[in-house]
Order: sequence, then structure tokens, then C-alpha cells
Amino acid sequence: MKTLPLSKPLISSYPQHAFYLSIISNNVECQPWIYSQYTNMFLSDWKDEELFLDFYVQTPEHHFNPWFKDSQRLHRNLIKQSISDIISFIRNQIDEDYYIWTHIDEYFIPGTPSYKTKRFAHAILIYGYDDINEELHISGFFNSRHYSQIIISYENFKMAFENCDIYDDYLNYTHLLKINPEYHNGSIYQFDILYFVECINNYYKSINETENFKSFYTPQLYSDRTFGIRIYSKLIEYLESILSKQQTIDRRILFILVEHKKFMNMKIKYIEQEGHYYFPKLFKENYERIEKETLIALNQLLKYEITKSEDNIIRLIERLRFIHMLENDTLELLMIDFNEKGLL
Repeated sequence: MKTLPLSKPLISSYPQHAFYLSIISNNVECQPWIYSQYTNMFLSDWKDEELFLDFYVQTPEHHFNPWFKDSQRLHRNLIKQSISDIISFIRNQIDEDYYIWTHIDEYFIPGTPSYKTKRFAHAILIYGYDDINEELHISGFFNSRHYSQIIISYENFKMAFENCDIYDDYLNYTHLLKINPEYHNGSIYQFDILYFVECINNYYKSINETENFKSFYTPQLYSDRTFGIRIYSKLIEYLESILSKQQTIDRRILFILVEHKKFMNMKIKYIEQEGHYYFPKLFKENYERIEKETLIALNQLLKYEITKSEDNIIRLIERLRFIHMLENDTLELLMIDFNEKGLL
């Protein structure tokens, strides 16, 4: 039996954040890197007239992350063709301190919303095994779709992995993640206040950050994305368009918005505690209010889901307009402070 350390992730709305951060969030040496990321956001048209909102951050799946060492990505076909016993493979990886991020079909997993009701491929993070009870310890979005941990049998996992319904190429990949305690030959990643200023300025000015990663992206191909504070206008436009349709709204949009404001306040506290910068008092007070107002907006959306009353959407739109105005004015205050201190 062996279980690898797992912590409560600082951001947990989606697997691409929760999995990595649940490995490194409690590591003090990783915090300068964590608090240097997750500043900007993007909103894009998705499917069936829905929107997708997320942090704009480069992930270890596609880009270099200093806190994961010797991480590997294996295709499902390679695993099936080369590995006769998937459970032995998982045990061996955990014994070598690798976390395993893979995809399984929840139809075969008891305790999930899709168990024996519908086929649904979903990501999980395996962080432990128990040979005595023949069980795996896994993290993911299970009951109520909140990030949590459950235990599943070896047999259920094998069924869920081998029969996973692959409807998109990313579901084919299994990632082996190992934390790297010796970043850059033993030197710790350093928080850079000028990089934070650049990131917050990009968010304030709604700059398309794919322009900064042209070695990975063709920015024109991401023209459907709205970055930074302009996401409010796009989100309000979307809510107004569905007022008379009474359709379901993806609640994750508001959950991720709440997480962004919560993390921004954590970032502000971290930066001051480490002595990197001291923010204007009004700026800090306003951001605390922005977080509270965003939480109220989420609750208004949840209320709409129950009542289907247009009044709740109208109040939600009005609140988002207020949050947009307040956050814009608050960031403008910070930009003035940056200028006065010669950082912009």
C-alpha cells in the first residue's frame, strides 16, 4: 500500500488546475511560481451556444512547468499494446512517486453521477493503491462534480479504463507527474513583481495573451476568445441573449469567476507578506468586495436554476455590470500606483 501526498488545491474548477495544484499547493517552495500565474482569464464560444471561461495559464501538458520532473505523456494505444497488467503498471509508477492523470468512463465507477446511466469519459488523478483491498485512491470531480477523493476497486478501474468512450483526442493520453524538488539545479523559482505588473496590466487591458506564445499558437486562430476584464461584457451579452429561452447556464462560468477573485485576494496577501509590493488600501478593500459580489452573483445563478425566473437573470446581469465597473475602477487605481512607483 502506498499513497502520495495530496493537498487541497488553491484552484479547483477544472482538472487542468486542480490536479497539478493538489500536488504542489502545500509546497512553500512552489508558491512563488503559483502566485506568479493565474492572473488573466479568457472567455470563448464553445458548443450549443454555450461559453467557456477559464484562467489563461500554460499547463504542464503542453508547456514547461518548473515543478514537475521527468513527467511523461503516454498514448492509450501504447499502454494497451505494451502493458499487459495496467494495475501493476500503476503500482510501479506510484512506487516511483509518479501521480497518474488518466481518463476513464464513469459508467463503470460507483458513486459517480454517470454510474450505469450514461457513458461519460472523465479525468482522474491516481495517487495511491492498496493491494490488500485491491483498491486505488483517486481524485476527480465525482459526486456533485466537486473536486474530491474516492476509492475504487482494481476491477472497476480496469473496466472504466479499457472501455472508455474516446470522443476527443485528449482523452487518449495518460500523464505521469512527479514533483521536482530541485528546480533549476537547486535554485528556487523567484517571484518577479515586474512580471506580476505585466500580467495584471494584460488583464486590465484585455490583451490577447496568445500573442506572447507565438511559438505555440497562431493568435488569429483564437480570435473567438475574449481576454481580461472584457469578459464581463461578453458574459452579459450572453445572459441577455438567453433571457427568453430559459435554457440551462453552465454554472462553472460563475464558479471560475469566484475562484479568480478569491485567488486574486490570496495573491495580494502573498505579495504583501513576502514584501514584494504594498497595495493601496482602497484597492485591497475593493477587491475583497469584488470577491463577495461575485459570490452573490453565483448564488443568483444557482437560484435561477431552481426557479427559472427571469428576474434572477436580470438581477445577475445588473450585478455583473456593477462588478465590471468596480473592478475596472479598482484596477485603474492600481495602474496609477504602479506608474507613480515607476513600475509601468
